[in-house]
Amino acid sequence: MNPQFPGTLPALLDEVAARSSSREALISSRRRMTYAELADESIALGRSLAARGVGKGSRVGLLMPNWPEWIATAFAVWRCGGLLVPLSTLARPRELAHCLRHADVALLVTVKYFLRHDYEAAIETIAPGAPAAAQPLFHSALPALREIVWLDPPPDDGALDCAPLLDRGGELTREWPRLLTEQLSPADPATVMFTSGSTAEPKGVVHTHRALCRAARDIVTTLGLEAEDRTWSYMPFFFSGGLVAAALAAVASGSSLVIQEVFEAGETLRLLEAERCSVFFAWPHQAEALIAHPRFSATRLSLRKGVGGNTKWAAQLYPADHQAVSTYGMTETAPLCTAWPWNTPLPLRVASHGPPVAGKEVRICDPENGTALPVGREGEICVRGPTLFSHYDGLEPADCFDPAGFFHTGDLGRLDADGALHFLGRIKDVIKTAGVNVAAAEVEAALLEHLAIGAAHAVGVSAGARGEDVVAFVVVKQPVEVEELLAHCRARLASYKVPRRVWVRAEGDLPLKASGKVDKGQLRADAEELIRRTGISHGKTRDRRSPV
Repeated sequence: MNPQFPGTLPALLDEVAARSSSREALISSRRRMTYAELADESIALGRSLAARGVGKGSRVGLLMPNWPEWIATAFAVWRCGGLLVPLSTLARPRELAHCLRHADVALLVTVKYFLRHDYEAAIETIAPGAPAAAQPLFHSALPALREIVWLDPPPDDGALDCAPLLDRGGELTREWPRLLTEQLSPADPATVMFTSGSTAEPKGVVHTHRALCRAARDIVTTLGLEAEDRTWSYMPFFFSGGLVAAALAAVASGSSLVIQEVFEAGETLRLLEAERCSVFFAWPHQAEALIAHPRFSATRLSLRKGVGGNTKWAAQLYPADHQAVSTYGMTETAPLCTAWPWNTPLPLRVASHGPPVAGKEVRICDPENGTALPVGREGEICVRGPTLFSHYDGLEPADCFDPAGFFHTGDLGRLDADGALHFLGRIKDVIKTAGVNVAAAEVEAALLEHLAIGAAHAVGVSAGARGEDVVAFVVVKQPVEVEELLAHCRARLASYKVPRRVWVRAEGDLPLKASGKVDKGQLRADAEELIRRTGISHGKTRDRRSPV
């Protein structure tokens, strides 16, 4: 790593703002923000946060859609030395409660509602009386939480009013954020980002300033980002793909990020053309929605760089000599782990997920005993390197890595003779739908909360560009309508976790392994056959206008 490259996130922003003050950093339908404005706003917000007691190690939850103010608030938290806890706008009360409690969020900055999501009602469900309670809060349901800053949603054609968040800034002099920032070290933790693994509840992934700065720089290098580039991204900022790969990489390159709070293919095509976007960051089903839109053929695209180089849709979205790459990664690797660089010959770039990026190491191990396997053998993908997370929140590092410092991903893959990774699937019981990991155990736990359900088994089935769909088999204790079960799930799970199809089975009809455990591999095959044979869907298909 270049020793001159900033080691903390505030230093990264300030360095870019000093040399590219007038360049646009963030572009949305509501607001356009230059790097100078982004830096200034983060300082102003930082003063108010400091007056609220945010300092080194403070944990600040952020719950709002992809708005420019999200990024300004994030940098304000980092200026104060706080840990940013990005919260999913799709979370149901139970999921939100877990994240707030697990991460010990002391200050929550949240919009009151967004689309169909009422966050005041969600907090009232979690901690009755808390939304209207006097500050500081002391509620047994959220014992660490001391204050909630409520923001009204912006008008359709206007910017977010941050006055409730800025109202304490006058209590401190302008130098305060700088005084706190000077105490920051690259080794200090910067974020607790939640990701679903193979357990029923999401884990808090802790990343340091150094790791995130390095990750952003690595993405810039791998994708060939330049200051003149404009990146379009719909990936939510509460995921590492949105925050690190899109937003922080744009900052690290001094380029511009074009964002949407709600995906709609026609509006996306308009933005791509009007803003002359050159970099594309999205999930496969969104790319296919763009290609299927009636306006696609008439849209003049400038896209050349980004992700999805090995996909079927790449040839339609990018020109023949494009520089898009194929990648493998996860929240724990912040997120890029492997990829061929942008200037690698196209046939090599699309043939695999590429070699480890910039100082990372990938080892393929026997899933049973952890022994390293030779080239060409399939096994568990294990990773170590400079952008790896420091630990899971609440766990010691020794509980997260093997003795050699490798993180065992639970994913299946192999390395070829060129050292490139071929990702083959998941070992852990995780369903990957539209780019997001869903723990089967979490879906099963939600189903089991219904009084009629005696057993529940969730699996993933092939869903084309979406990757997989969540489906479930249940054993019932009393008659129940499938639609009632789906409504039950929708009240407890984010929309992408709700099963698309549910089938009722008798206990004796479930396939079993020799160990007596339910054979999920066979259940998955049964589900695929049922879908092929009947085509009956008990779940509602999500609209293409998916909220961030």
